[in-house]
Amino acid sequence: MNGNHNSLCILNCITGERSKFDGGTFVIGAGPQSDLKVNSPQCPQVLCKVTKTGDAMDFQFSSPVLVNGAETTFFRSLPGEEHTMTGAGQLLAFKYSPQPGTWMALGNDNSWFVYNSEQHDWNGPFGPEFLKTWLGQFSTNARKRLVLIPNGMEQMGFYVHDSMEILKIPPPMTPPAEKTAWYDRYSSMPDESAEPARSRSSSREPAMEAAEVNSEYGEFTCPICWFKFDRGDAMNIAVHNSLRGDPMLGDEAMQRFHATRFNDRGQALDAMGLSTSDLACPHCRRKLPPGFLDLPHHIFSIVGAPSSGKSYYLSVLIKILQSTLFQNFGITFRDADPSENVILTQMKTQLFSSSSPEDAFLAKTDLEGALYETLPRQGRKVRLPKPFIFKLSHPDTPDNGFSMVFYDNAGEHFEPTRNSADSPGAQHIAVASGIFFLFDPLHNTEFRAMMKGVTDPQIKTHRIDQQDVILAETEVRIKSLLGLDSRQRVSTPFAVMVGKYDTWASLLGDEPLLPVIEDGVVRLDHIKANSKRVRNLMVRICPSIVANAEAISSNVCYFAVSPLGSSPVEFLDRDGTPRIGPDPKQLNPQHVEAPTLWVLSQATPEMIPSTSAN
Repeated sequence: MNGNHNSLCILNCITGERSKFDGGTFVIGAGPQSDLKVNSPQCPQVLCKVTKTGDAMDFQFSSPVLVNGAETTFFRSLPGEEHTMTGAGQLLAFKYSPQPGTWMALGNDNSWFVYNSEQHDWNGPFGPEFLKTWLGQFSTNARKRLVLIPNGMEQMGFYVHDSMEILKIPPPMTPPAEKTAWYDRYSSMPDESAEPARSRSSSREPAMEAAEVNSEYGEFTCPICWFKFDRGDAMNIAVHNSLRGDPMLGDEAMQRFHATRFNDRGQALDAMGLSTSDLACPHCRRKLPPGFLDLPHHIFSIVGAPSSGKSYYLSVLIKILQSTLFQNFGITFRDADPSENVILTQMKTQLFSSSSPEDAFLAKTDLEGALYETLPRQGRKVRLPKPFIFKLSHPDTPDNGFSMVFYDNAGEHFEPTRNSADSPGAQHIAVASGIFFLFDPLHNTEFRAMMKGVTDPQIKTHRIDQQDVILAETEVRIKSLLGLDSRQRVSTPFAVMVGKYDTWASLLGDEPLLPVIEDGVVRLDHIKANSKRVRNLMVRICPSIVANAEAISSNVCYFAVSPLGSSPVEFLDRDGTPRIGPDPKQLNPQHVEAPTLWVLSQATPEMIPSTSAN
């Protein structure tokens, strides 16, 4: 057989029967006229018809099956490719090879190799019975890293969870109860001390399902749904246009799948053989930012009442951090995914590049606005805020790089009636590296009474002040989501930011706030001194804010901030509606970056040098 002729080599992985096909039509099924007859109660008379079209082999299945781990009824194979099929009670392997003689010489060999995709090592060959015994030693999480490769195949195999039923592989071992949490996260090798595998009469499917949707443990936290997962759980996103239709995301979404074959650059290949680099969360299936698995992530949760100025604060903060971090610490602060951050970029540009208040005005973050998207979470479709993710790195220490994740939540999402499984939009506070509560003094009656002679137009607007209620609700949510006793406190850095500092600075006295950065170092002693002054003022005017904040965390700091640095102005928008918005010519942000630097000095001390707080 010369090297220019390719034959389709076929293997029934259960029986070891091998065939080859060179042209015309080849039928696989339970029918008596089948070219490869398979015996299974689930197998139809005609399971698949293979037709040679030019150099390609076209596979048409009579019902949906899993090809390379993704559901389909059709695929095309080109010379040199390998594919696997799971369905109708069968495991079939296809190899379009120039060496069919080598394939057929294996006879009825149905042995297996096992490839560990994380450690990149091979085990085997194993006979069918020994394979079942060997796999029985592994936990569910460890099995996710294993691919079963039939003898004769080199690139493609089967996931354990796809082939368990057909190969009669025992269910995963059950680790002792006291080590279940860490064991599922880190186990990748057999544990000689583990309990024996359960019998096949036990409830196998629920155990598998529970492990696959386990959201409490894992190396990574999804920045969209905030559930955890391990590296091996991340899903690939198909590229070929025919692979549309994801069972959880809908008909227009590209399929999500776990790759079992890769090109020579290590890129995953979809069912049609196209390389893909995009990854998705295994829980909500939303696309993850590029390079997500390469860097640690820190979620920064901004909490505040409706119309407290969170959108303005976030827009200004991003602008300030880009310059402050580089000028003082040599740290680059850049978009992790510019296409996903485009809304925040537009808000920042609109605020700083406009020439009039009408153009600089940022609309209120609506609950169902462009800053939210509908995704599956815990078996239901919910609205979740889009994350804004930024990469931070220093050229001298690239291994210390990390990402920051922000959200622009509608204030209503922090109100007591807005937290449920159907409306989980603010639950990121429970997994945050830092929580930032933006207090609006112009919402507070006691604060307003002390601000004599202030001409800010916002002071004319009277709103019901529920900011202490929102803080109390924040405490309830965090402790509920983390399973804490009501008397316990988290140690997460909690920044109370008293906004619109330009309107009430006189209440702190004539002495200016101490600088937060000096000589490329965050002065924690200055932050502590500033915090004490702001806290003393809040205790006098709004003691409930202090009490609620310090009931949440044992690590609270108080800041005076002003994203705009000047009072907004009144104007009529294009529809003639009265509005209040910033005058872009008067922007003068004050102390906006201080809370973030305080949190970063704790979350990433190797990147943000700081002095002692004492």
